Amino acid sequence: MINVSSPEWLLFVAVLLAAVATFITRATPFYLMKSKGESKLMSVIQKHMGLMIMVILVSYGLKDVKFSVYPYGAAEILAFLTAIIIHLKLKNMLLTISISTAVYMSLLRFFTA
Repeated sequence: MINVSSPEWLLFVAVLLAAVATFITRATPFYLMKSKGESKLMSVIQKHMGLMIMVILVSYGLKDVKFSVYPYGAAEILAFLTAIIIHLKLKNMLLTISISTAVYMSLLRFFTA
């Protein structure tokens, strides 16, 4: 017989509840939207989702930069400019994110050494 107060049982119940809650939160929008056609708002959001994510990432990345202290945000500014240039030239979100991240990490090593 399974002891209901055992730590293993409590862990199993916690994981099971987390799985059910995750499934419900993921499946509910599909269930609610199945009878509706594609809306104009959803089309716009789908079209511009990559750009929205990039704006959020850049905003989060620049929020703690101190432009008044050495190195004056040089690594962040150069990585930001790299992301803009790569995206304008190649129009590939994956390359933009990966290359500008690599540039940023390399510049951090250079400016903090």
